[in-house]
Amino acid sequence: MNSEKKKTIMVILDGLDYEFIEKNLDSFQLFRKLYSEQKLCPLESVVPADSIPSWTTIYTGKNPAEHGVLESIDYLDFKNKVKGDYSVIQGNSFWDVLSKEGKKVFIFNPFMAYPAWDVNGLMICGPVFEGGEVSTNHPEMVDMTTMPDIGGMVEQPTNKEMYDFYKNTMNLSQRQFDTFHKYFVKEKYDFAFLGITTPDRMQHFLWRYNDPGDRTHPKRNNRLMGSILAMYQLMEKNVQRIMDEYGDEYNIVVISDHGHGRRCEKTFYINQWLIDQGISKDKSKKKRTIEYAKNTLFRIMATMGCVRSGTQFFKKFKFAHKVKNADYVFSSDKGKVYAPKFDGTNPFGGIMVNREKFASDEEYEAMRQRIIDGLLQVKDNGKPIMIWVKRREEIYAGEKMENYPDIVYRMLPAYGVDRGLYGKRWFGINAMHEIVSGGHQLLGVIMGNREDIKNVNSVLNMHRYIISISGE
Repeated sequence: MNSEKKKTIMVILDGLDYEFIEKNLDSFQLFRKLYSEQKLCPLESVVPADSIPSWTTIYTGKNPAEHGVLESIDYLDFKNKVKGDYSVIQGNSFWDVLSKEGKKVFIFNPFMAYPAWDVNGLMICGPVFEGGEVSTNHPEMVDMTTMPDIGGMVEQPTNKEMYDFYKNTMNLSQRQFDTFHKYFVKEKYDFAFLGITTPDRMQHFLWRYNDPGDRTHPKRNNRLMGSILAMYQLMEKNVQRIMDEYGDEYNIVVISDHGHGRRCEKTFYINQWLIDQGISKDKSKKKRTIEYAKNTLFRIMATMGCVRSGTQFFKKFKFAHKVKNADYVFSSDKGKVYAPKFDGTNPFGGIMVNREKFASDEEYEAMRQRIIDGLLQVKDNGKPIMIWVKRREEIYAGEKMENYPDIVYRMLPAYGVDRGLYGKRWFGINAMHEIVSGGHQLLGVIMGNREDIKNVNSVLNMHRYIISISGE
């Protein structure tokens, strides 16, 4: 019975998508079986559906407005670094709670939880993104010479490198699973955790090779067709092994932090919309000229299929990164209302409404309502593009709620936010789709050997659930 098990193995497979599994059930055995038994179910991510806020919520049970960690990973960032304070995890994670209860824990590759800290057991973790050594609280127990790469690794493989990237990442994934087993069986643990981030990385870069409906899908010599399905099958094989070898004694809980699918191919020029509504001031002729030239060049490169090589050239110039991300457009005066950098070129977007620049709360709220009503009316080819538009306090409550923009919106998956300008257009193409063709979706997955798996529903409930089935 479920109630008799107090030992648990928890696995996070970053980016595993519920709808992808559902659409490909005939290609799976274990997943199909669990699906039919309602032991493989959808799991909703946080807002925005990004790895960093979602993993932090899973670990701590705090919603993003409580823990305040809202960073997103920009795979196209020229500097390619994510800096953040993840100290909210240490002491507040489910393994810290269980450790304090006297449970012996084994924690392997917890994304962002770095460096290792003292727990009642063994913790092995890798650097977040900026480089560094594998860290452990018991170096005498760990053979670093055989340790695979772990942590939040970021690569940007070229088209020529993509097949090798795929094969190497598949091999790395298996090595991470094998290393977990190697150390897990050496001791008697009450709770174990395994984090695998490779599925997310693979889908970001491999999606277009697997999706015939993608405008950048290679029509010839495509050795990578089926590679994402093969990766899911590799995850399935390893979940099967964990359930077979430990399922009699342990609760097995496998989740993803968010889902994954085709990344947006269209962009919504939010600042042009704000200008056209008379909410924001128009930009200088110089900035508009730079923006027009940039986006025209991107469109040409996208048509020719040479976006990657073109952006490699621009990396040589210091100002290029700011131009690419339109950071310079509002660098001098952000005004009363502006679109901040929030979740990158993705369906989630935000608008800052600077309360200090309004005479009263009534004027501030009137502006927010005006923007919300207006965004809900935005249409492309006659069809609304917004799923919802909300005040930040309507999403989550928490002492760090102000880390969110005053207004947050979620568009259809086909659209992403572009903070730049391109003439008077509201919509354009996501030229960078050629490089990063996979994007996050709201619905991840939860599966395991417990009947109550189907009741968890959201990553917001994971911390409480793990404690309830594993602790006192």
